[in-house]
Amino acid sequence: MKGWDILYYLVNGLPIGAIYALVALGYSLIYASAGVLNWSQGDMVMLGAFIGYNLHCLLGLNFILALLITTPAVACIGMLVERIVLRSLRKRSSPPVNVVIGTLGVAIICRNLALAIWGPDAQLFRSPVGSVPVEIGTLRLFPQDIFILILGIALMILLQYFLKYTREGKALRAVAQDRMAASLMGIDVGKSDTLAFAASAAMGAVAGILIAPLFFVTFNMGAGIGLKGFVAAVVGGLGNIPGAIGGGFFLGLIESFASGKISSGYRDAIAFTVLILILWLKPAGLFSKITKETV
Repeated sequence: MKGWDILYYLVNGLPIGAIYALVALGYSLIYASAGVLNWSQGDMVMLGAFIGYNLHCLLGLNFILALLITTPAVACIGMLVERIVLRSLRKRSSPPVNVVIGTLGVAIICRNLALAIWGPDAQLFRSPVGSVPVEIGTLRLFPQDIFILILGIALMILLQYFLKYTREGKALRAVAQDRMAASLMGIDVGKSDTLAFAASAAMGAVAGILIAPLFFVTFNMGAGIGLKGFVAAVVGGLGNIPGAIGGGFFLGLIESFASGKISSGYRDAIAFTVLILILWLKPAGLFSKITKETV
């Protein structure tokens, strides 16, 4: 394989890998804190894309301003999901599977609301950094890809700082390590769950508004991205934050190499083949030994 070919696959795989990593972080945060899977995570991506589209493309707000408004707005939706689904069902001593089904219901509701509000037609979200590629030899670097990579990595670093150096982040990590012990030590585990849902929804919103210029914005766009994010989370080790980041980039690069060497039509099949192989060969995830802490 030529050196330029490897660079080409890296250039194409890293940006989408950053998107998968952001979505995977959402799954892992909630799983580590609350011990459940949130199947509405992909639809937080869709809501982020649509709200950002309305603010930036229809109302003409600056992209960064639209991003700063969209992120907390979707975070509030995530908090609402935690209050209505997770907290209310736990008060009734419902089994975890009921909570998972509840989040799946939220996903379907979000999708149908988006269909009713914005319609079935795909919307074009123009890139805020332009679409003229930068050519380096035979490589073509698109500004939006670079923007996704820089902002995505910055958000991942910010999340790590939050978890390790803030009081709320340390509390969330304690809940992830031992929920009962954290509660006995005076930590409000319900507040940590709310924070996990809010942070996960916020990361989904950022992923949505970043990926929107690469694809059309549609009411069902969150389904595919959400599933890929889940695959990335499982590949990295569900509940493992560094693993979710590694799993996202790993999946993005695998898809890029598969598209170049086989066909782009097999990207989804290859992603889920990788998932099955990981579950078979290393159920704890590829990066489960990177850290003993899940969060």
